[in-house]
Amino acid sequence: MLRAILERMVFTSLHRPQSSVESEEKYPALRIVLFILKFLVVLFAIAAVVMTYLTWQLPDRNHVAFSLMTLLVGTIASLFQWANIELVEVLLDIEENTRRTADGGGPQ
Repeated sequence: MLRAILERMVFTSLHRPQSSVESEEKYPALRIVLFILKFLVVLFAIAAVVMTYLTWQLPDRNHVAFSLMTLLVGTIASLFQWANIELVEVLLDIEENTRRTADGGGPQ
């Protein structure tokens, strides 16, 4: 009995019929732009690590402070940009789930 209940709970979403809303993807250009932005954020993070290494090699006596500052600023900027991209993805997911619910398919 318990197994049947658990199977029903786990596999309920697999037996749900597909709605017409589910087959169409809204805002495909925005999703492409988000992917490109994620790629650029990764490149920026790599550049921050490279710049940290290069500033570490400076002959200046403050090279440690410059390196740590470069790493800190690069990390914070990368995290904020990644968080902004994730926020847009969350908003897209909310919009998609709202359309599914309004269509009668329910959230997945």
